[in-house]
Amino acid sequence: MTLQVGQVLGERFRILRPLGQGGMGAVYVAEQLGLGRHVALKVMHPHIASAPGFSERFQREAQVLARLRHPGSVEVYDYGLDADFLFLAMELVSGETVESLLAREGALPVPHAVGLAVQVLEVLEAAHVLGIIHRDLKPANLFLEAHARGERVKVLDFGLATIGGGEQARLTQEGMAMGTPGFMSPEQMRGLPLDGRSDLYSLGCVLYELLTGVPPFPVMASAEVSASHLYKPVPPLREARPDLSLPEHLEAVVMKALEKLPERRPPDATTLRQELLAVLDEPMGAPAPKKRGEGKKTERGFGLGPAQLEVPVPRPVAGGLPVGVLASGGSPTENSLVMSLSACGFQARVASAGEPLGGFGALLVVAGGQESLVQARALAARPGTPPVLLCGPSDDWELVTGALEGGLFDFVPLPVDPIDLIRKVSRAQKLKR
Repeated sequence: MTLQVGQVLGERFRILRPLGQGGMGAVYVAEQLGLGRHVALKVMHPHIASAPGFSERFQREAQVLARLRHPGSVEVYDYGLDADFLFLAMELVSGETVESLLAREGALPVPHAVGLAVQVLEVLEAAHVLGIIHRDLKPANLFLEAHARGERVKVLDFGLATIGGGEQARLTQEGMAMGTPGFMSPEQMRGLPLDGRSDLYSLGCVLYELLTGVPPFPVMASAEVSASHLYKPVPPLREARPDLSLPEHLEAVVMKALEKLPERRPPDATTLRQELLAVLDEPMGAPAPKKRGEGKKTERGFGLGPAQLEVPVPRPVAGGLPVGVLASGGSPTENSLVMSLSACGFQARVASAGEPLGGFGALLVVAGGQESLVQARALAARPGTPPVLLCGPSDDWELVTGALEGGLFDFVPLPVDPIDLIRKVSRAQKLKR
């Protein structure tokens, strides 16, 4: 069902012409009667509006936009329901999306790309102060409009935004991920509680594409994109586009925003904005500034590989149930993983598929091929089995995507990072309790 030109919604908005349409709704240019003002009228499809939770999400967007007053956000005028139509009246802007710009121009010059990112960060600063996390930053949600002092970025679509702090009235539950896979932070994909650093990761993905013309990971199936953001290191910008000349300091700033762990990213939007502004102040081609003591401190991992302990390692809760490690044929990796878990503070021992598994707080299955994935799924489906994590090489995409799609609790890349291991096993044990 679509709205017709001339139709009046909510007794105050007359439809003038369609502006765009998507899977959830459509946007029209409308006249606000009485004021003669032209607005962008976002209208949800009736079948979407009637779905559980979606009307609340739509209302949340209206509340978020009304609360966020910034030149880089879209002003909201009104919200309402007319028959089966939910609608949101917003400021009408003219221009194009960053997605359209990238499709036409490809990689942007460094000053242009960084300048756009700085403007987005200004909006994020204002949003994060209010406890608002956008959760869906991507080129399609960044709009460019002409301005007296040049191009201005408008951040659109706060429909997935959350309000943190004491309100934290999230429309998604912990463990549920919503967003666009190519731009979601690892913690958002896991359905974990978020703070502003999740938006910084998403912006890092956007800036990566602005500078190189390609996303951090190529277009592929959603599960593979998600697996890449969860486990695969982001290729350096110079590797993605060796033909481009990019300042080393800029590359370092972008890659820091794209760290897997939020603790390793800039602490807030203000810090990242200042780091990008510092890049603009440097001569092109200037080397990345050295940090004090850089290159002098190294750490050794726990048995299976190197670990970069730049943040404090969380410790498991004492007295937790033991962790079982299971692999066919007594694999050396099985014993090494038990040693690694022990070094991280867990009780751990080799398990057998034939024994009762209810006494374990978590079960790690060491992959030895696709049959291990089948075995892990079968164990996870067995009543009384604790959360099952599959361990294997991060470049085996069939295993990674199979684990993510197959009902397992998580995937642990080998060689293990102790911080990553502790976080995932601790979460599994918490679920078991």
